[in-house]
Amino acid sequence: MKKLPIFILLFILIFNLSAQNKTEEFTSSIETKHQKEIFMSKKYITYDIDVKFGGNTHLVGTIIQEPGGGKIKIKKKDGSVILFDGVNVYGKGIPTKAKGGARFDIFTWPYFLGISYKLNDEGTIWSDFSKQKWGSEKLSSGKLAFKSGTGDAPDDWYVVYKNEENILEGAAYIVSFGKGKKAAEKEPHAIKYNKYITVDGIPVATNWTFHMWTLKDGYTDTIGEVQLKNIKFVEKADFTIPSGSEKIENPKF
Repeated sequence: MKKLPIFILLFILIFNLSAQNKTEEFTSSIETKHQKEIFMSKKYITYDIDVKFGGNTHLVGTIIQEPGGGKIKIKKKDGSVILFDGVNVYGKGIPTKAKGGARFDIFTWPYFLGISYKLNDEGTIWSDFSKQKWGSEKLSSGKLAFKSGTGDAPDDWYVVYKNEENILEGAAYIVSFGKGKKAAEKEPHAIKYNKYITVDGIPVATNWTFHMWTLKDGYTDTIGEVQLKNIKFVEKADFTIPSGSEKIENPKF
């Protein structure tokens, strides 16, 4: 095997170190501002959630989860339950046609709640740090992608935006689940975090709006909204699989 010249090896090393430094600077500034250490020290977080898209109600219920998303339970207003026990997803009272959506719900809303604390999770890949348009201003941004085999949708990517105070303003994203990366990239969306409150010293956005998005224009037309209420940290939670539940597998598309 032919060896690379020393100057090329040095260039690769310097480039990699520079990329690591940019990643650390960007992600750690958000994690620090959002009090990651305190958040991750909590036992459970619970909150009421109301999700609307296209003027229609998608989900109303209560979510309780471990801060890192290791275990999650959604108790929906209609009486159905979705539960992730850290390994598998289970559903009770979930219609057959809604099972794919149940997996989407159990992972999506908790992820959007805790994205500030998952920027350096295993399998994350960062690139393209730059200033990009977000509303009427340009904010610091970075692109987050994932290694193959990470989660239910490793082809997803995000463009994460923070303001000068290192508060997470929002993120553009694609949803490849159920349609693949190529189709998803034709219609990227964005989540915008609004109305932050402080809960036990931790900033939490109580209103999320969803928008169409392009890298050139940032977020544009509003397509959905999420409201969070009764946000609190608790010491006890029941993640027992409800009697009559069935396992919900990741569908193959």
